[in-house]
Amino acid sequence: MRHSHLLFFIATISSQRPTMSLAAAGRVSSTTSSSTSWPQMERPNNDADDGHQSSSSAVPAIMNYVSAETTEMSTRRDLGGGDSTLVGVIWEPKHVDVHNARLSATEMSLDKNGFELQRSGEDVVGKCQEIDFCSQDDVVDSYYPICEQLVENSLKGSTSIPITCVCAFDHNVRSNDHSSVGEIKASQIMTNEVGTAVPQVQNPAGIVHADYTSISGPRRLGDLSNAPKLNDVLRPKLLSQKRSSLLDPSIVQEALDGKRRYAFINVWRSIDQDNPVKDHHLACIDSQTVDKSELRTFKIHYADRVGENYFACPSSPSNEKQHSWCYYPDMTMEEALFIKQWDSRGNIADGGSERSTFAIHSAFLDPTAPKNAPPRKSIEVRCIVIWDKE
Repeated sequence: MRHSHLLFFIATISSQRPTMSLAAAGRVSSTTSSSTSWPQMERPNNDADDGHQSSSSAVPAIMNYVSAETTEMSTRRDLGGGDSTLVGVIWEPKHVDVHNARLSATEMSLDKNGFELQRSGEDVVGKCQEIDFCSQDDVVDSYYPICEQLVENSLKGSTSIPITCVCAFDHNVRSNDHSSVGEIKASQIMTNEVGTAVPQVQNPAGIVHADYTSISGPRRLGDLSNAPKLNDVLRPKLLSQKRSSLLDPSIVQEALDGKRRYAFINVWRSIDQDNPVKDHHLACIDSQTVDKSELRTFKIHYADRVGENYFACPSSPSNEKQHSWCYYPDMTMEEALFIKQWDSRGNIADGGSERSTFAIHSAFLDPTAPKNAPPRKSIEVRCIVIWDKE
């Protein structure tokens, strides 16, 4: 279901009109233009004398932030997820150090930092090795239940309040070399008056962003209690089961009314059975080092709705906390990275909690990666979690 979050979807449109998307766009030609394009990821010079050099504990990276002067940003998105020109974006690429979270003195956690790494058991790995991740039906039928169970196991001990439900509802397959993954096999084709679109393998997303805002998070939850839209990946399954929606509308309304906590969790996994991830890593900012003033709302205009994401600007030099970037090098299929996308009881969401609301994240190019590094091949599955009444 692709409504309110940033999709970075590269679509094939029957009319063959050009589309713009985050991962496929060219380098920004002007950082001050009111109308611009998506930036490419850049690889820093590992030998540069700029204070950012590789070590066993950190690697330098260039992250595509927006400037603090950026205010209103928007684009228009077609049926297949292709984006038009961006309006109002002022890009500010920044050199940062990305710390090796495997060497951290304390383990990162969803509750505090907004992300955590989980190692899967042999039974889960065995099941993953049998899944065709290019088949939407196989992912929905075989991998979604795995992700739901992993998320529930991770969260059920974090609070005394029981979990009511965990439901996977959407996914993306990504690679910097689409041919190494193959074509997505979909059970439905999306069509409207503009043309026809089919799901595609997407590029790693090299933008500093968060997937939901204070507006789009609750709105997305409400969407899951409505009838599935044409481009909802769960639409065929829900229709075959004669279900009017994924979630119970009464439970969703209680969550929207503040009577229940809810959270969106992204489960990220490498789907390469033979090679660890050597480049195009996914990095997250420790949510404890993010200030609300650094967030900028990005609006996505669809034909029938408006979605929102957060882009981020760099930490102000005057801020006591500077963004702390982390990644897990050499991730394998045996591991899953959980990334919080929105938590209704998080510090930014409700203003009175120390719990993280989300983890800002981005892919990046590693200057220490071997020249013949295998392409990154990954899947991310979005799950909604709702707790019992408080």
